[in-house]
This record gives sequence, structure tokens and C-alpha cells, in this order.
Amino acid sequence: LIVKMHPALHTAVMALGAAAWFVGNVLWLVGKPIHFSVWWWAAFLVLTIAGERLELSRVVQLTKRHRQLFAAAAGVYLLGLIGSVWQYSVGLRVVGVGLILLGLWLLRFDIARRTIRRQGLTRFIGICLFSGYIWLLVAGGLLLVVGGVSAGLLYDAILHAIFLGFVFAMIFGHAPIIFPSILGIPLAYRPAFYIHLVLLHATLLLRVVSDLLTWVPGRQWGGLLNGIVLLIFLANTVSAMRKSLSVSQPAG
Repeated sequence: LIVKMHPALHTAVMALGAAAWFVGNVLWLVGKPIHFSVWWWAAFLVLTIAGERLELSRVVQLTKRHRQLFAAAAGVYLLGLIGSVWQYSVGLRVVGVGLILLGLWLLRFDIARRTIRRQGLTRFIGICLFSGYIWLLVAGGLLLVVGGVSAGLLYDAILHAIFLGFVFAMIFGHAPIIFPSILGIPLAYRPAFYIHLVLLHATLLLRVVSDLLTWVPGRQWGGLLNGIVLLIFLANTVSAMRKSLSVSQPAG
């Protein structure tokens, strides 16, 4: 319906993301191993976020060629997903290429390339986005090299590069905007937000490197610290909301 009402590349990509979620569920319901579905579920998030960033990048006046490059990157990504159902390893290598192409496109053409040079919340959001795109490149590079992993340390590294490195960097960046609009509570930007962002990447780097080196204690500590970082994020966000509320309320 949205694609019919607003026919555009970004709405088509987000619709394909929703379709990827559906396909992942179908594969799971028909009895396919979970590792077949998880890449489709990841695609739901990747394509939804990428489509949203494409829409917001309209202000930088993208050319037709720029949009064609985005469409090509998304097409390679989807082609790999489809291929992975029949040729798992080959398909995932193509998925890796697609992730790399999408990550490079976002690094080059996303509006965050401009906002990162500003100050305050705008800069923070830009840094969150750029750091997330780098993790997308990491995930794509690992998939391209190792191919059809279905369990183990490399599988762990790739999935967390996508779901924690990429997706949660997007969440951290958009939380100061989305939470107030949903909850109706003001949320003032604070430099302390960089604490959970830096810790997210540091602890995830520990986890991924430990996976690659098969260093089990490092992986365990990385996983534990990943969870603690999410709690710090929630604590920072709630604290900022409470402070904003106290400032906005008139002294009684």
C-alpha cells in the first residue's frame, strides 16, 4: 500500500525488507534450520534502515546514478539471500558483497557525512551512523571470506557485527529523537551519550576479535560487557529524560 501511495526506491527497498522478514519466518515454519532464516531476518533490519537513510538523503540531491548504485547494491544483497536458500555458502558470499556495497554507499552518500561535522546531537547522530556502517562492512567482509557459516565463533562474530554493531548504533543515534516522539517526554542531548556508544564498539570489538582468534575468555567477557552496555544506554536515556522533565517543569 505504501509503495502504491509513494512509489519510490526507498519505499520499495523498505517493502523488500518487510518481505525478507516474511520469507525468514516461512523458512523457519517449514522446518529449515534457523541459520537459513536469520539472514533474512537481518535483511529486514538492514534494508529497512538503508531505505530510511536513502529517503533522508534526498536533501543532498542524489543523482540518478547515485540511486542506481544503491539499487544495484540492494539487488546484489537480495540476490545473495535468494541464492542462499539453495546454495548456502555461495549465496552468503554474495550477501557479503551486498553488505559491503551498501555500507560503502552509505558511507559515501548518506547525509551523515555532512552532519558529522556539526556539534551536539547532530554530530552524535552522525558518528553513530558512520560507526554502524563500518560494522556493516566488517560483517560483509567476514561473510565474503568465510561463506556459509551456520554456527560457531565466526557465525557469532558476523551476526553480532550486524545486530549489535550496525543495528544498535542506529538505535543509539535515533533514540534521542524517537523516544521523545513516542513517549511524549523531552530528552535533551548530553555528551554522556558517547559513553554507551564508545563502550558498545569497544566491547563488540573485543567479542569479534576474540571470535576470530578463538579466544573463549575474551568472547565471554565481550558478551557480558555487551549486555552491560545496553543497560548503560537505558540508564543514560532515562537519566536524560528525568533531567529534561525537571528542567521543563516550572518551579513550584
